[in-house]
Amino acid sequence: MGYEIRPSYQGAYLLADIVGQIVLLLVLIGAFLIVTAIVFATKTFARYSNHTSLWIAGAFCLVLCITGSLLFTLTQNIGMGGIAIIGIAVLLFTCLAVDIKNRDTLQPEKPGLVDQVLHTSWWQSEDTPLEKEVEKLAA
Repeated sequence: MGYEIRPSYQGAYLLADIVGQIVLLLVLIGAFLIVTAIVFATKTFARYSNHTSLWIAGAFCLVLCITGSLLFTLTQNIGMGGIAIIGIAVLLFTCLAVDIKNRDTLQPEKPGLVDQVLHTSWWQSEDTPLEKEVEKLAA
């Protein structure tokens, strides 16, 4: 009978594999969110390019991204990247506000033919010309 010697670091490989898969999943989710944000901002700029608030937010985002990257290169502090994140968040919130403001979903619903017929006076249009004629004759 022989004894099999198993290395004790197999659990560490398993743990590293699980952590690697979690990191990969988080990177994929982050990439998806970045692409979605870029597409959303691009569509909003293409649709509503005449809104000055979008251009102001875009310039603000650009300035903060440049400032954040310059401060990061000068200080080597990873926290300076937060400045760029603030600019991107402002741009996305502005795009969302402009998109929601200009959607047709917030417009009042146009009444249908049935509502127009049921909720309007039928004789008002007929009485109005007669009243005007009576006023003309009385004058």
